[in-house]
Amino acid sequence: MTDDQNLIKEIDEEVKQDDYKRIWNKYKKYIFILIIILLIIITSTNIFKYNKENKIEKQSELFFQATQYIEQEDYQNAEKILRDINNGQESGYSDLAFLYILDLVNKKKISLDLNNLKVKKKSIFYDLITLQKFNNEINSNIENISNIDEIIDLSKPSSSWKYIAHELLSSYYLKQNDFDNAIQSLDVIINSEDSGEFIRERAKTVIEMIKENK
Repeated sequence: MTDDQNLIKEIDEEVKQDDYKRIWNKYKKYIFILIIILLIIITSTNIFKYNKENKIEKQSELFFQATQYIEQEDYQNAEKILRDINNGQESGYSDLAFLYILDLVNKKKISLDLNNLKVKKKSIFYDLITLQKFNNEINSNIENISNIDEIIDLSKPSSSWKYIAHELLSSYYLKQNDFDNAIQSLDVIINSEDSGEFIRERAKTVIEMIKENK
């Protein structure tokens, strides 16, 4: 490499360094701000995850404590803890708490208005809870049922809960003395090949009882 080429290379490197310095001096304030923002986001995300994990762990401990109270037949304390978990709506434990409370209500261990409990529509347990709640209301509060449309939606062919929904609808219609709709729901179960033998036989038995008493 000649001296002229070396000189040109040195000048080129100096020009680049000067360009870098100018860019740094011009934008360093914005670079620092960007770095600070990124650090804040990362720190906030980590804090959020840490707090969420702590809350879930706390709910897990409370849920285990509630199940112990149930085993000890201390239903009052079990209900209080389960309601606190449900009201928190922090994790899947909220929905499990709802199901446990519902079971205690159905077994008449506690008395509670289920409308005071919470469940998110996006919950994987939402449909199951809706059906369980409907079943409870059929037996205890049929005059004030407000979610009949939801049960009808769950009885549609596309629903994975359709046969249970039809069975519950038949119970609802029977208590309303609407025998035609009751039979219609039961016929859906009987005429479906994938409804399951046990539920089909149960539906046939109910239809026979209806026809005998009409």
